[in-house]
Amino acid sequence: MQGIVGKRLPKFTKEQVKMVKGSIDFVGINQYTTFYVANSHKPKPKVLGYQRDWNVDFVYEKNGVPIGPRANSYWLYQVPWGLYKCLTYIKEHYGNPIVILSENGMDDPGNVTLARGLHDTTRIKFYESYLTQLKKAVDEGANVVGYFAWSLLDNFEWRLGYTSRFGIVYVDFHTLKRYPKMSAYWFQKLLKRN
Repeated sequence: MQGIVGKRLPKFTKEQVKMVKGSIDFVGINQYTTFYVANSHKPKPKVLGYQRDWNVDFVYEKNGVPIGPRANSYWLYQVPWGLYKCLTYIKEHYGNPIVILSENGMDDPGNVTLARGLHDTTRIKFYESYLTQLKKAVDEGANVVGYFAWSLLDNFEWRLGYTSRFGIVYVDFHTLKRYPKMSAYWFQKLLKRN
């Protein structure tokens, strides 16, 4: 990182390094999908920036086979094993810190009808498969203490506006009336189990 980013990295004194080293309370992760990453083989970009510094290509398929089924968003593929690998990597390479999954979910199109929106079996399969991989990582020692589904309600998504529905509760954007989806009842049942 120091070689690529160079002078744009902030400088810390030895005292500052000592003060912040090991000072985190937890690691928060927003985990939706997984990509394959490939060397872009491009020359160093003239316009520098956070994602350009990586100098990698994110790809959704390998040898013509998608990494997983795609949700509504072009970037969101259902890859539950990616969550397991992420949590295991953090455990093995960063001293197994406390982890909270701060966001995890998938979307449907924003124009889905109420009837179709309520019957969200794909979302249930998504959560079931991701939570299974989460449990596997925890059973193997990953220090995960919290999980948040994104999102409780269909809402205004920061880049996608009302063209994408992540919620487990359907919101009629004209009346703001709310309707629990099948996934909401699935979560309710899951949380009542011992």
